[in-house]
Amino acid sequence: MSLTSSPTEPLATVLIVEDEFIVADDLRRRLTKAGYAVLGMAATAAEARQLLTDAPPAVVLLDIFLKGPESGLDLAGWLHERQIPFVFLSANLNDEVLAAAQVTQPLGFLNKPFREKDVLAALELARYRHAHSEEARLRRQRELQVAVNNAIARLHNRDELSQAIATQLDQLVPFTLLSLRIGLPEEQAFYWVVLHKNAAGVFEKVPPLRLLGPDAPDALLQRLTEQPPDEVGEQTGTFAGAAFEELCRTQRTARTAREAFGARALAVFPVLLKRHSFTSLQLASPDPAAFAPEQYATVELLLPQLALALDNLLVCEEIEARRRQKAAELALVSAFRNGRELEAIAPAVAQALQPVLPLDLLTLHGVDRVLGTVQDGIHASRQPDGSFRLLPAAEFVHLPDAAARLAWQQAMLELEALMQQPTLNVGEAGEARRARNPVARRYGEYLGLRSSMYVPLAVQGRPVAAVVVASRAPYAYTTRDLGLLQELSRPLALALENLLAFERIKTLGQQLALENTYLAEEIRTTYNIGEIIGTGPAMQALFSSLGLVAGTDATVLITGETGTGKELVARAVHELSARASRTMIKVNCAALPQHLIESELFGHEKGSFTGATDKRLGKFELADGSTIFLDEIGELPLELQAKLLRALQEREIERVGGRGPIAVDVRIVAATNRDLKQEVAAGRFRSDLYYRLNVFPLAVPPLRARPEDILPLATHFLHRFAKKLGKPLTGLAADTAQQLLAYSWPGNVRELEHVLERAAIMARSPTLSLAEPLTSTEPAPLAPAPVRPFADAAREAIVAALTQAGGRVRGPGGAAMLLGIKPTTLEARMKKLGVR
Repeated sequence: MSLTSSPTEPLATVLIVEDEFIVADDLRRRLTKAGYAVLGMAATAAEARQLLTDAPPAVVLLDIFLKGPESGLDLAGWLHERQIPFVFLSANLNDEVLAAAQVTQPLGFLNKPFREKDVLAALELARYRHAHSEEARLRRQRELQVAVNNAIARLHNRDELSQAIATQLDQLVPFTLLSLRIGLPEEQAFYWVVLHKNAAGVFEKVPPLRLLGPDAPDALLQRLTEQPPDEVGEQTGTFAGAAFEELCRTQRTARTAREAFGARALAVFPVLLKRHSFTSLQLASPDPAAFAPEQYATVELLLPQLALALDNLLVCEEIEARRRQKAAELALVSAFRNGRELEAIAPAVAQALQPVLPLDLLTLHGVDRVLGTVQDGIHASRQPDGSFRLLPAAEFVHLPDAAARLAWQQAMLELEALMQQPTLNVGEAGEARRARNPVARRYGEYLGLRSSMYVPLAVQGRPVAAVVVASRAPYAYTTRDLGLLQELSRPLALALENLLAFERIKTLGQQLALENTYLAEEIRTTYNIGEIIGTGPAMQALFSSLGLVAGTDATVLITGETGTGKELVARAVHELSARASRTMIKVNCAALPQHLIESELFGHEKGSFTGATDKRLGKFELADGSTIFLDEIGELPLELQAKLLRALQEREIERVGGRGPIAVDVRIVAATNRDLKQEVAAGRFRSDLYYRLNVFPLAVPPLRARPEDILPLATHFLHRFAKKLGKPLTGLAADTAQQLLAYSWPGNVRELEHVLERAAIMARSPTLSLAEPLTSTEPAPLAPAPVRPFADAAREAIVAALTQAGGRVRGPGGAAMLLGIKPTTLEARMKKLGVR
């Protein structure tokens, strides 16, 4: 039943809990008369609790011998937990009851029957003692808050902050195990710190996995970096006795705390951070009565300071993470700086990523092929001292036969298809993916890798490579780490694009320098397209054929005796084509040493052979987009004819020491003074290459077959020499002209030029006369083939015989029978000469 106080301002509010109505009503009248407001009178503990739900009074007058299911002592304990002051009403107290009453910490006793002045004095004394105890309590709380705040306010290291929190709280509420869990669902991140107090009273860090137990499933471990392992933290409060046992039955971490650390009581506190999070602080103790309600309330008072410290910690960690990310981006750009060798890039990139991502292996897959070198990527592995070194694939990848190489290449292609999408490989799923691919499985076995992730690198919007990071830890990476690697892949791709641009500029610079050299040489050359002179039917037929083929990209084979002007015809083909804006590249196959022809034609990589101190572009790369003129093609060794055939058929070459093909757009014009059909029959020239070269043959007639062009050519040379020597040469003497027409010119146009130059040098009058008469009138035979060393001739004969015999050494029609020697003798010479 409720009563209202007087309309005047009361001294204080009082609740009377007395089961004798007469006694209670007498107290009400006296208190109201003295100026107190009586909130009501309750006859039972339950009724008292109902009246106390709205607003607690200043003082409760409580009958110690209250009748009903609960006595006054029971209600007194409930009031003490809620810090509501009360005075016991009693009669005939014995020592046992008095001791039990004093445990509840009343603010006084009133003995029945009451005197009015004793009642009023007891109320005033209770109000005074409560006010001063409340003030002391608040002062102690403030001191605790200041102490905790001073201890943790400036700590921005997660471990140091956790240690400080544990040390401060242990002084107020003794415990042995602390678990701090912070879940950030928006960032897909979960932080977990566990500390245990050792025998010396010092808190030591414990791996959180110990609280999961040895039988934790793989799926739980996999999601541990993104969310809590159980719901301990959502159920706040204290757990002891049966409540703790029930919690252990349902929650893995509580059960492990009991079994591994001897916990018998648990207190769970919610921590409210500024950002959206699921944060909880858990304290455990081996004492079942460790966490009393007042101790729980004491820790609750400190939670705002803890939340502020954790907010500051998260902000500082976020700032530090951004700083490390920016530093990593700058380091990545530096790793790809201009001029750096490809072998130094991967270790530098790994060193740049190490501060932000755990890794034991980094692979830049496909970057090397983009730059035109090896095929399987460049790898950097972590060393015991924390540095990274280049890891050659040949160190642990052994491909003994063609089948193994084919299987490896197929696995590489499958892996490249997977790398087109950002992928995270951790836990059992990552192990399964590695097991399905031989390449990933081999790397994992050799380095002990347990987790990995990769993202593509896009250049000009097109994925051309990928960056792969791997670790020996089974759960080293999270989706957040994958997002970070994707962010870092953008500056990495930009750095790669800049490197490619630099390489292209470097290559174009080398190509331009070489073209300038060729151009300078060509300027000094005495021939040019305008100097093809011929009016007879033989030359007119040549001009007609030349005009038909020049505008196409067809391969041209120019034949003719030495000195007939085959190079001039080749230049005419180039100058009349769509490739005329680029310099024609000329290669004299007979003038190069045999061991350097391949490097000269196709280029070489740095270190591919002794003396290869730098990468060199070959003539085919230099002629990309233009025409290459292969003079004296009949002198090309058989070993190189197959590679030239590939360049003709596939439009791609391979540098010496390189592992990847290089596409080229080159038109081939070849020339020879040999009869290639006879060379093919003799086994000195490949028949498939001959037919591939002989797409459009141009035969240059000898000078003796076009006598009508002799005098026009002589006049042309006369004018040139007059200008060159500074002599007034105006014409030819009559006998000189007759000799020129009568001579057979075995050396063709070149011999005519040299004869006239010698006469011009010795001339003493404007009319040119020959220095000495021309005597021979027999046509000169084709130039004999140069004498070859015996080993070269023997090698060519063996190769030709093997080609004709289809690769067979023994038996009817075998190479030994064709050469007329014993098979054992042939096999010994093949081994000695290196013929396979």
